This record gives sequence, C-alpha cells and structure tokens, in this order.
Amino acid sequence: MLNLYSVFHCNLAFSMIPRRHFPALIERCYWPLLRLAEKGVPLGIEMTAWTLNEVANIDPVFVSKLKELWDSGSCEFIGSGNSQAIFPLIPAEVNRWNLAAGNRHYERLLGRRPGVALVNEQTYSRGLVDLYREAGYETIIMDWNNCCQHNHYPKEFKYGVQRAAGIKGDINLLWSHSIAFQKFQRCVHGEIGVEEYVDYLMSHHEPSRERAFVVYSNDAEVFDFRPGQVVTAMGEYEKIAEIYSRIASDKRVSLKTPGAVVERFKGVPDSMNIVRLESSETPVVCKKQEKYNPVRWAVAGRDSVHINTECFRIFENIKSLEGYGVPQEALVGYKEMLTLLWGSDFRTNTEDEKFRWLQDRLGWVKLETERLLEAEKAKKTIGMAVLGANIYKGSHVGAIASQLSGSDKKKPVKASTSSSENILRVATGTVVAEFLENKGLAIKSLSFPGVSDKTLVGTLPHGHYEDMRLGADFFSGHLIHVTRDGKKTTDLKHAHPVIDEDDAMVNVKTETTLDIGTLWKTYVISKTEHEVSVTYTLKVNGLSASSLRLGIFTFIPSGFDVNGLWFETVNGGAAPERFYLKGHEIAHDEPVSQCVSASGCLGATEGWVRVGDGKKSVTISADRSKLYSVPMLNFKEPSSEETFFLRLYHSLGEVDDTAWWVWRGYNEITFKITAAKS
Repeated sequence: MLNLYSVFHCNLAFSMIPRRHFPALIERCYWPLLRLAEKGVPLGIEMTAWTLNEVANIDPVFVSKLKELWDSGSCEFIGSGNSQAIFPLIPAEVNRWNLAAGNRHYERLLGRRPGVALVNEQTYSRGLVDLYREAGYETIIMDWNNCCQHNHYPKEFKYGVQRAAGIKGDINLLWSHSIAFQKFQRCVHGEIGVEEYVDYLMSHHEPSRERAFVVYSNDAEVFDFRPGQVVTAMGEYEKIAEIYSRIASDKRVSLKTPGAVVERFKGVPDSMNIVRLESSETPVVCKKQEKYNPVRWAVAGRDSVHINTECFRIFENIKSLEGYGVPQEALVGYKEMLTLLWGSDFRTNTEDEKFRWLQDRLGWVKLETERLLEAEKAKKTIGMAVLGANIYKGSHVGAIASQLSGSDKKKPVKASTSSSENILRVATGTVVAEFLENKGLAIKSLSFPGVSDKTLVGTLPHGHYEDMRLGADFFSGHLIHVTRDGKKTTDLKHAHPVIDEDDAMVNVKTETTLDIGTLWKTYVISKTEHEVSVTYTLKVNGLSASSLRLGIFTFIPSGFDVNGLWFETVNGGAAPERFYLKGHEIAHDEPVSQCVSASGCLGATEGWVRVGDGKKSVTISADRSKLYSVPMLNFKEPSSEETFFLRLYHSLGEVDDTAWWVWRGYNEITFKITAAKS
C-alpha cells in the first residue's frame, strides 16, 4: 500500500503579497482546501500563528471551520511557530520564543496545539530538534532530497517515517520532497498531464511493501493566484480536486493526514531509524535546488545584513533587560514582535508596504528597549552610588587604593617588532604575527606560543599545492569584493602600517583606497592572551548588491592533524554542533551560477566558529549586534597529496535573485582570533 499525505503551506506574509490581497487570497486559495477536506481528502494545512491571526481577523468563519474539520479528523492542522523564520540563522532563545508564541495563539484560536511541525522554509540544523521537542512537537517535516544527498540513506528510508537525530534527543520525521511538490505544481499548472503525473506518483508504489510518500508540501498561494503578478489563474483548485479524485480511485493508494501516517508506520520495517539530516557539507540544509540556500536570508535580499544586525541588537537589549530583572510580562510583547521581525519573507522579494512595516517596527522596538535599558541603568547607578558611599564611610578603602597604585603593578612587557623584506613581525610572548606589507597587511603567519609551536593561520603561497584547483595564493585577513558582472576588488596593495603599543596590546593600522571606497584595517595583538583581533572599517558612497567578503582566514595544514580535524558552531540550537572534515568536500563560498554567488553558509548564531583537532583549536568570533556577517567554509583534500585546504570566509553581502541593496557611509566589523589547547 502507498500511503500518501499532503501539506499545504498557507502564508499571508509571502513577500510579494500586499495586505489588500489578503481577503481574495483566503477566498481563492485557503477555502478550497477546507472544501477538499470536507469531500474526504485528508489534507495537512499549515500556517504560522501570525497568518492564522490575520485570517481570523479577516474571516473568522474560516478559522471556525478549520477547527471543526481538524476536530473531526477530516484534515490536520500543522504548526510552525509564530512566524516563518529561518531558525538556523537565529539565536536559540528567539526560536524558543517563536515556538512558544505560536503555541499560545494556536491554542487560543483552535483549542489545541499541533503535534506536527513543518520546518520553516525547509531550512534545518541538528540543534532545532531539541527546540521542537521542548515546544511539544512530536514530528517534524523536512525535505528528503537535500538531506539524502550527502547522507546516502538506504532507498527504503524515503518511504518510511524516521527519527531525526538532535543533540540531546530525536523526533519523528516525515519527508517532504522537492521533486514531488514541483511535479504536482507542474501538473496543476498544465505543464504535464494528469495521467503522466499519476504515473510518476505510482512509480513509488511497491506491491510487497508498505510505503509512505508525499503528494504536496509547498505553497497554497501558487494555485488560483500568482504572487507578484497581475494576472491570476482560475480553476486550478478544481484541477487539484480532479487529481486527488484520480489518486483516491487507485486501490493501491491510501490517503492520510500526516499525523495518521506517523501512527500507521510505527513498527513498520525500514521506519523509525535514527538518521542525521545535516552533514559536514551542509550543516544547514535547505530545500529545492542549490541556488535556493540560506545565504538568501542571511546576506542578500533587501539589505538583509542590516536588518539582521538590528534584530541581533534588539535581542541583546532584551537579554540585558532580563539581566536587570525586568519582569517577563513586560518583555513578552517585545519578544513576540522580534519573532515577527526575524521573518524570512522580509529578507527576500519584499514588496514596499511590508518593508515599510518592518522598518517602522524595527525602529520602534529598538528605541523602546533602549529607553527601558537607560532607565534600568540609571536605577542601578543611583543604587550603586548610595551603596558605595555607605561602604566608603569610616573604611580604609582609600588608603588601600593608594598603596596598590604603585608597587603591586606588574611591569609591562615590551613587544618585539621588526620589518624586513615587506614582512612586519610582531611578537608579544603570547602571539607571534607576521604581516605582508605589500599585500595590505594580510596575515603571513599567526602562531600562539603556549598553545602550539606551529603556525595555525596565515598565507599559503602559489605552488603550495599540486592540485590546480588550488593554484593560487591564499591569504588571510584581507577583503574580496566581486560585482554582479565579475569585477574583483581586494585590499592586497602596498600598505603603510602605523604601530602603537600600550601595556596590554600592540595595534597595527593601515588605510587603503579601494575602487569601492576606503578601508581602514586595524589589528590588535594581545600581550597577555592567545588572541588577535582585526577590525575592518569600510566607507562606501554607493555600494550596490554584490559579493563582499572579509574576515577571511586560511588554516595552515602543517599546524593541524587532518585525521582529527573538525569545525563546530551553533546553528540556531542550544548547543554546538561539531563536524569532522576528513573525507568531505565543502564549498559554501563557490558560486552556484553567474546569478547566485554562494552555495551555502553556517548559522553561527552565537557569533563564533571553531576549528580544531585533538590538541588545539582556533575560534573566530564577531559581535553580530554590531554588524551581521555569515560564515562560509571551503575544505578540500587535494588528490594525491597528504594535506588539506581549509578556509573560513565571512560574508557581508551576496548576489542572488532576491539581492537588492545599496550601502552608503561607514560599516565596521571586528573578528577576534583566539587559540586554545583542546
């Protein structure tokens, strides 16, 4: 028997749909789903709580009918949270707020919480499993095609209900299927015939096996409506009814709701296996073709970099308010609003009305949380002043302070600085750094005595590898900009370093004039810690959508053991996810096509990425509330060579079909490089 299930994603936040179209959309795209359910087609219908609230305000009868059909088992409501947000790009606490707010609204409007969740935009990381479980979900729905690409599951795993492995536990897993939903759309839109489509669907039937497969798992708004277009189709939901009638007439088929499929497949062979959906190649998995990847919501769209920066700032404000003891009831509104502001649809082809709403709310929440913070700081300052005055009275604090002012201070260590043959060398005792003066002060070598006696980060010169894929110089600490038409700019020019030193650190600064503006770069080399930071301050007059990468670090193969080499970061969950590199190939930074400049990224939602082996690690971190960036990895093992290539990039902008942004003025970002023994 082939057990078929469907999930229709209903999303009024759809980037290209203006608010004035909402009533027509509900009538033309959402009501037909309920009529199908009334006629015996057991659909899954998914909405965010925000969409459900909007529908309830416009057409409360629809919500009443949806509840009635769900209660009777004629359809199943599928959850996703308060807003459709890309969880692997967002801090775990905000994701928790999103799921919790969704549950509150689902319960209020529908009388109960859903047990099945559709992963937002089918963009997944391992850490999300534990968050869905905490929120009470028993099952998630995630794309088969891109998960199996690097995990190579047995074929029959596609036709069962599996268990997705998280960090602490696992959860029921139903597969969506990118090819299947695209086939369904093509049939409804008249590109292929009904019989051809049914033949495709029945090709997944196996007489001797119990199998499950998905009919549809995508947007409801692409039928009898065309987001972003004036002309809309008619009669497509009648075509959908015809397709389901044709499917249901086949005795080899049983139509079920998603939850019913999960129940049916408990104990069925080739089901309930614990599987990993992510991989070293794709720690953040997405649906559809490679051009559709998480970079689009991170650093493309309508200036997603600055939108994400503002969201991180608001998040930090809320966390600070919690630290001051502000009651949760005073913050819940800000938290819920932030979950909306992090919605994916504001970061793609957003139409003007929705983008203005986003900007207004971003400004309001930021100002309100900052106002509250200033008030809390003022209260604390007054309290500390009173406490300090009371402690100081009649004490010997002043005398003790004066005694400590002289003799107990340690004498500062003088750094060793030298320049020869265009190489500037700075040694502080905890760091030894060499910079290429004729290449914009790119890092030639960076080592950390006390952690390792080998260079860990630096430059690999042309000819280091025999593999011609790597037949170039690979620098560290520089900037690369590429326009839409392929014009490339770097800061690898002759630099005039300015060196300052104090008791704690050595500062090395340079200024470079670029085709796109002016770059000021500052290295801060610690005298007490195994730490170096690099700050980029970039002034541009009109930088339009393009690829802009900096915070680029090349790891030196001789400094690491490839057999134990790993990277780890946090991708929207509550704990780090570690991935081993040997035997894998990663190319997040490489273009998918001339129109799409990157193929993937890490979430790094705590602001850091760590690379290490069994003895040491190097952590690269940045404050995302100052300026948002997204990390990308490139890892290769050159053929016939006992070595590896590993490079970490940070992107401030990329090009795809959503990219539409212009920067003016100053932007500044700092990356901190810290070494430690494992």
